[in-house]
Amino acid sequence: MKQQVSANQLTVGQPLPWDVFGHDGVLLLKRGQIIESQRALDRFIEEGLYLQGNNFSSDEPVVIEQRTSALQHVLDARRHMGTTFNHRPEIQDDFSGRMERSVQCVRSACESNALVSLSSILLMQDIPYAVRHAVDTAILANVLAEALTVDIEARHDIIAAALTMNFGMYEVQEKIHSIQGPLNEKLMSMIRSHPGIGAERLEKLGINSSPWLTMVRQHHEHHDGSGYPASLAGESITLGARIIALADRYSAMVSARGYRGPQKPNAALRELYVKHGQTIDVTVAGTLIRVLGLYPVGTLVRLVTGEIGVVTGAGETPDTPEVHAIMTKSGATLDVASHRKTHLSKFAIEEVITLDKLTIPVRMVAIWGKDAAVR
Repeated sequence: MKQQVSANQLTVGQPLPWDVFGHDGVLLLKRGQIIESQRALDRFIEEGLYLQGNNFSSDEPVVIEQRTSALQHVLDARRHMGTTFNHRPEIQDDFSGRMERSVQCVRSACESNALVSLSSILLMQDIPYAVRHAVDTAILANVLAEALTVDIEARHDIIAAALTMNFGMYEVQEKIHSIQGPLNEKLMSMIRSHPGIGAERLEKLGINSSPWLTMVRQHHEHHDGSGYPASLAGESITLGARIIALADRYSAMVSARGYRGPQKPNAALRELYVKHGQTIDVTVAGTLIRVLGLYPVGTLVRLVTGEIGVVTGAGETPDTPEVHAIMTKSGATLDVASHRKTHLSKFAIEEVITLDKLTIPVRMVAIWGKDAAVR
């Protein structure tokens, strides 16, 4: 049974008393979600909103669950790491406690909504590279580790190691990643020695977890033995370090830096295989492709309609992902993202674009609702 919703049944700024669906049966808004503007409400009514089932009563009060969103956990992790990176290594106050809070934020973000957490890697690039790259790598490493059935205790150390993998050079990381062209000998020496320096700094700050320290030391080792600092190869590199290494590379490739914009995520995945395939663990790489897909969640796309949308999940086929439009052809922002089925020719993907091509920020809350709400 299906019943159309009329304008007088909804109020801007008030939680919805039911789940509402589009004419094609796709869930558009969940019970408790808020329509933030009259323009958004008018657009939904014009396109058609429907209730499904037999009970359309709205007498029950709507209770909105008060919990920290996935995106807020990501922002909290970035805040904790920003505080850490703003202090010199020798005067880190309560370092272990701060790191534990950072690890828990990453874990909570992924547990709350892994898609929102992964999307933040592509859609939230407005803070210094060193901080966001640490958190981005930790999020992806945790998701990969879970997909590889790594137990929860081991994933704790993987997250911690990813967050601190560049602790041996974070004072100059922004400078290094803003330089276009070859680095001088001094900076190259610093880069090649930073895994060992980082582990030493962590030990001085009271970190005594052997897996954590080992992963920091090994996160630039390559599967074929061409990495540094010890030229380890294959199984002599711990699984956690192999996971972090791939998460580190991918996150760096799709992230904007001082001298260049981000790479397209689908192109970055292809380049990892074509140019670096011999240096990465094939099992971990295969898991990365399986987890992210041909169009990683958070990928920005232009549709044949001229709209700009965000990939929000898997679709009918690997090359027709779920997309929610966030911007009209004319450049107007949609208050609430509109679902688009890209396997339909009228909503097909025309091209992938990157965040630096947009003139306005992406409002993730318009796509994921309360899972992307921030305080």
